[in-house]
Amino acid sequence: MNIKGNLPLMVLIVLSVEKFIQHMFVSYAFAVDLAGIRATVAVDYRLLLVSGFIVGWLFLINIPFLWWQVRGAFYLLFGLAMFDIVGEFIAQGTLFIDMMLSFMVALAIVLILIFYRKRFFVGQESETLTDGN
Repeated sequence: MNIKGNLPLMVLIVLSVEKFIQHMFVSYAFAVDLAGIRATVAVDYRLLLVSGFIVGWLFLINIPFLWWQVRGAFYLLFGLAMFDIVGEFIAQGTLFIDMMLSFMVALAIVLILIFYRKRFFVGQESETLTDGN
């Protein structure tokens, strides 16, 4: 795989690793109430702990499928990033949220997927149709 030609893909993989680490750290923080984090959220912290843990692992599990450029992996990544964005609003309990790093990384993932959608979502479809299979 040519890394230079697949820079957007490499960025998505790095951002997915960041999202995994961030979700595991925040889940740990909720579990042990690190720095009183439980008191800073608008919903029950247990909901955020469990959903964050699951979403974090899905980010990690999805990485090999991104590398192999399985089309479904890009849809999953888009869904996970959107879940993360919506989750920021729910966790903070307002439409006027603080722009956290988590929000910015999820937004970057969504924007990369939108701007390169033809490469990630359409390209493989035409390749399989011309294979003769």
